[in-house]
Amino acid sequence: MPIETRTNRPPFRHATCDCHVHVFDDPETFPFENAPAYAPPYSPASALLTDAARAGVSCMVLVQPTPYGRNLDVLKKSLKKLGARARGVGVADALIDIDALADLRAEGIAGLRFVENLLPDGNRMPGTVPLDALLQTLAPKMLEVGVHAEVWAPLSVTLERWPALEKAGIPIVLDHMGGFDPQLGLHHPHFQRLLGLLRDGAVWVKLALCRRAAGIGYDAIRPFHDAMIEANSDRLLWATDFPFVRFAGTPPTIEELLALFEIWVSDHAVKERILLRNPIERYGFEASLAAL
Repeated sequence: MPIETRTNRPPFRHATCDCHVHVFDDPETFPFENAPAYAPPYSPASALLTDAARAGVSCMVLVQPTPYGRNLDVLKKSLKKLGARARGVGVADALIDIDALADLRAEGIAGLRFVENLLPDGNRMPGTVPLDALLQTLAPKMLEVGVHAEVWAPLSVTLERWPALEKAGIPIVLDHMGGFDPQLGLHHPHFQRLLGLLRDGAVWVKLALCRRAAGIGYDAIRPFHDAMIEANSDRLLWATDFPFVRFAGTPPTIEELLALFEIWVSDHAVKERILLRNPIERYGFEASLAAL
């Protein structure tokens, strides 16, 4: 699934944040908490920095990989190495107390992730925490500490649980373009409802378009991408999902995905908003990153 990125326009030059990447370290030093549902690559923070620098990405959000489960050692180590250039999204049990959650926040972990996607056999992916933990226990603690929720789920599931998510009162970030099914079409009620939530400023959405393009190509995703930007670019976050685990076929590169975004989005103010201003607001990056 090659990405066509040729353009006559000059490249957009501005600090850029990739809001969804993963880091995997040496399993001998940092063993997995559970049996991985995929073959984890060796992709430490140094590899991320190399690929990000090649693409012109200056800051990033590290999302806890599922094989590490609730063991955040690699995430914390990587955040310390990257310093002000990185923020994290972790995983926590429902029993975590306020003090421990505040400690995570102080170490650069801005959000907790909750997963409702299932494996092909119908089982829950090892190392994930379900939405029930957020809705039944964690939401008040997260609200007090200032930690948001990131949700990886099919859009139909998110919408089914939306009344409870809204009642929880904490910011919600949806992974992978909200998990909509492109085969249902642009005008399906589920996708239109997602656009409505964006227009209302009720949700944030990561534009990790490669996870929606599998099997159908990037051009098929552009109408959905354009519709989200038209709905509310103030609530969109650009993301890649590097290093593209469980990706069918040849994975893209950070550079290719950023080039494609720059082709699809012609307004420089909108680019700056999605690539940097929104991440600064949502993840608490220092505003000085805008000068990079």
